[in-house]
Amino acid sequence: MCQTKNNKVIYRVSSYLFGYKSLFASTLLLACAMTILSVMAPSVIQQVLDKVLVSGIGNGKILLQGIVLIAAIFFFKELLNCFRIRINNKLEQKVIFLLRQDLHNKLLRLPVTFYDRRKSGDISSRVIEDVQSVERAILDGTEQGLISVLTLLGVSIMMFLQEPRLAALVFIPLPILTWMAIRHAKISKENWRAVRDKSGDLNSLLVEDIQGNRLIQSFGLMQREKNRFAEIAEALKYFSLRAMYRWSIQGPCASFTSSLGILGVVGMGAYLLETDPSFTTGQFFAFLLYANMFYEPIRQLVGINNLVAAGKASGERVFEVLDAPIEIIDPTSPYAFPLDCHEVTFSNVSFSYSERSPVVKNLTFKIAHGSTTALVGPTGAGKSTIANLLLRYYDVENGSIEIGGTPIDQITVDELRSNIGIVPQDPFLFDTSIKENLLLAKDSAQEIELWHALETAHAREFVEALPRGLDTLIGERGIRLSMGEKQRLTLARAMLKSSPVLILDEATASVDVATERQIQIAIQKLIKTRTTLIIAHRLSTIREADNIIFLENGKILEQGSHEELLRLNGAYANFCSLQENIVSN
Repeated sequence: MCQTKNNKVIYRVSSYLFGYKSLFASTLLLACAMTILSVMAPSVIQQVLDKVLVSGIGNGKILLQGIVLIAAIFFFKELLNCFRIRINNKLEQKVIFLLRQDLHNKLLRLPVTFYDRRKSGDISSRVIEDVQSVERAILDGTEQGLISVLTLLGVSIMMFLQEPRLAALVFIPLPILTWMAIRHAKISKENWRAVRDKSGDLNSLLVEDIQGNRLIQSFGLMQREKNRFAEIAEALKYFSLRAMYRWSIQGPCASFTSSLGILGVVGMGAYLLETDPSFTTGQFFAFLLYANMFYEPIRQLVGINNLVAAGKASGERVFEVLDAPIEIIDPTSPYAFPLDCHEVTFSNVSFSYSERSPVVKNLTFKIAHGSTTALVGPTGAGKSTIANLLLRYYDVENGSIEIGGTPIDQITVDELRSNIGIVPQDPFLFDTSIKENLLLAKDSAQEIELWHALETAHAREFVEALPRGLDTLIGERGIRLSMGEKQRLTLARAMLKSSPVLILDEATASVDVATERQIQIAIQKLIKTRTTLIIAHRLSTIREADNIIFLENGKILEQGSHEELLRLNGAYANFCSLQENIVSN
């Protein structure tokens, strides 16, 4: 089973190489030509030596001609090598680009459940480091492996043609070397898999420390993070050294075994020079070169074996991402997003996250077309889960969700989400300009539209005060802006998108009272003609909603307008009382 899995990795990466047949064929042809020239060289040296040592006539001229010929062979070999390296590098970068592009495209399509179970640093490690490792293993392994095999074949033929008795001596260590290589490959792959996993863990820790830098400093967690880093780095060092130590045994053992074969050639060759008149000094010298050439590709094959073992471990991590299931699947015959009616209906909806009890249970409610419904309740009541289900980040386990009478799982994911705007509690902004972040909602928007959206979101004043206005760079995740400024930009972006259905997820949770008032005014303008779902804890955000749903343990406890729920004097009234007490205190 394991061997089948390994072969599958090699086959799938090879398919990327075969996508560039002309480049791949060119590098292999050049490698073959280089091998032929390499195998020719000892034979030419033999003939030159024999003529110089035996004929005794025109030694200087023959030697000069021989040196020129041998130099020409080496020159053309290295010239071909120059072309081979350039083509090989071009092929390598094309394969890396294509593999990384496929990985990135797949990551963009994978559901949020994939990211729920994995660390971002480990994912980036697969895209950057593992792709390079697997590509090097397959491309270099294929090319160098072919050169080594051709060299072995050519040298073996030349040795047996020249002196079969010496050739037989050269082959004696071969079974031992083969056994050592197979054993090394089996153990090495496990070691390199551990190295790649620990490298992913280390990348994940670095991402966490970079993103949480302010928290680390404010809580004085530097020593804690140093210890965590040292622990993972130590584990990475341990597994890396274990993989390298294995090679430190394999490499020298293979070289020593090879040297025994060469030693046998030296002893037998010296004996033949004394006892066999037909065996010449040139043959002996050439045979020593051939013997060394024979063992060199064997050592290279062992090294390639080590490289391929690391590549297979990386390949498994790469294809684990490429093979991850896309759980949110588009319908085969999709419906268009409803144009006229945007009533949202939850009918007996149940859902639970992996390895957790149900978060929402048999939930049924409606958000009337053009109205606003607010979800209220304690933490863990299922409020954000309802928004996630409406966006199809997850599919319901039971029941159905409809917009305008059309089940959302009958609408393509792209069309569904393009018609639902969201202002999240934690606003996400890209590391680019304010203008570029706004254009994400509507790439054809003119500058006058951008300013109008900013003005409606009460963001124009602070943007105009920035040194470069709309072209101001805001840093990673908008780090150069305050929370209130980021929240107002996301409101402006939602206004530009102008989606018929809108989700506001704790849009004022992290701002002061004055900023909240500005955002509330912007929100009222934003939701005027939209079907809106609001998730909030603050009373000021929800009191104007057409319908308020109080959730507890994934079930609807109370439902109605603000005044109606106050008259019930139940959970919602208690919630409002607590809010007012907090404000008054």
